[in-house]
Amino acid sequence: MLTATFKKTGRVGSLEIALRKSFRHSVAASLLALASLGWMPHVWADDLKGTLTTLLSQHDRIRAAEGDLAAARDRAKAALGVRYPTLNVTSHYGYEAQNKFENANTSMPSREIDLKLTQQLWNFGASSSSIEAARLTFKQASENLETTKQTLLLEGISALLDVYLTQRKLEYATQSVSNIKLQTELEDARVQEGSGYSADVLQAKSQLVDAETLRIKIKEEAEVALDRHKTIFGHYPQVEEGSAKLKIPTQLLPISLVEAIKIAQENNPRLASSEFGVKLATATVAETKANELFPSVNLVSSTKHKADAAGTKGYQGEYMVKVEVAYDFNFGLSSIRRLQASKQDRESTARRLRETRDQIEEQVKNKWKGLLTAHENTGLFISKTVIAQELLKHTREERDLGRRSLMDVLAQETKLINTLSEAVAAETNTVAKAYELLEVIGRLEVEWL
Repeated sequence: MLTATFKKTGRVGSLEIALRKSFRHSVAASLLALASLGWMPHVWADDLKGTLTTLLSQHDRIRAAEGDLAAARDRAKAALGVRYPTLNVTSHYGYEAQNKFENANTSMPSREIDLKLTQQLWNFGASSSSIEAARLTFKQASENLETTKQTLLLEGISALLDVYLTQRKLEYATQSVSNIKLQTELEDARVQEGSGYSADVLQAKSQLVDAETLRIKIKEEAEVALDRHKTIFGHYPQVEEGSAKLKIPTQLLPISLVEAIKIAQENNPRLASSEFGVKLATATVAETKANELFPSVNLVSSTKHKADAAGTKGYQGEYMVKVEVAYDFNFGLSSIRRLQASKQDRESTARRLRETRDQIEEQVKNKWKGLLTAHENTGLFISKTVIAQELLKHTREERDLGRRSLMDVLAQETKLINTLSEAVAAETNTVAKAYELLEVIGRLEVEWL
């Protein structure tokens, strides 16, 4: 006998009332109703937070993004080196021969060491722009890491929910097959005793085939969900070890669409990365302009120490301190073209930022509407399931009184199975949509689970 897990409760009806209140409180009320009916989603993991934390600490995608961040940090530190002097050391040892005058030829070993210390005085902002570009690259890598974390976290949660949903649907489908098989056997026994109809048995067997076909289809979906779990987490879920509740941090949900868009504009790491990209492109233009169009002014101190050099025996020393103005000009106008290219890059980056901002706003709207719809559907399917359970109860009672046929019972059992599957799907979808919204507004963190 199929027994639904729902019970009549006043909280089901309160869902419509909750919808008139703030959205966040509405979702919270819905989740409380689900919990009272034993329908809060479970994911197949003993320690949900620990499972997701391990995912974020070990996944190659995260490690790669962390590597990019570490490289950007080192480059940012290296960029500071332009403010410090540089020392160039050249040393050589060789054999030198010179033909001068008759009977004045020289031939001797030669040694020389040159030291050159250069301190940049001014390069029209090129150094400052280079340092700023490196800093912005680091900031951008940090936001990219956060984007990767939130995306992977959402994928992990989605995979866990898929396992939960398909396993529940498989349970219902398997139970449906068992119920129909039992009823078919009972009806077949009645026919053998002469109190039943063979047509009812044939119809029951036909329905059994349909139920088995559905079970096989759902079993395939469950296997796909398990494989996806393995792809993301590196292992199959330990279903037999129990489950942990996946809770929605309702306090993090925005109370309106306007607030959701505002939070996304402030917190979405992908948008922040694009904004840093525009600033980076601007710094690159400034750096290119300074390097290509203006000279650099340096303080140079050099010294040379020679021994037996230039055909002269003995030691020679040279010392010099100077201010050096250096400017490189390419007659192919390469400098102008590099500056133009950097300006084009800046304009393209700005356009991509505007597109990213519009895309994120659209995503927020879609996720908000999706969550609202899923929330409403959950309440409707809960009520539908309660009704289906009561109808099945009355149909069985009338069957015992001879007022309903076996097919009536089987049909009502199938309806209940379908509504149970629809309800668990709606419930799971509500949870999924909530986390999708949190991800797009930049509030999806494992610490909040």
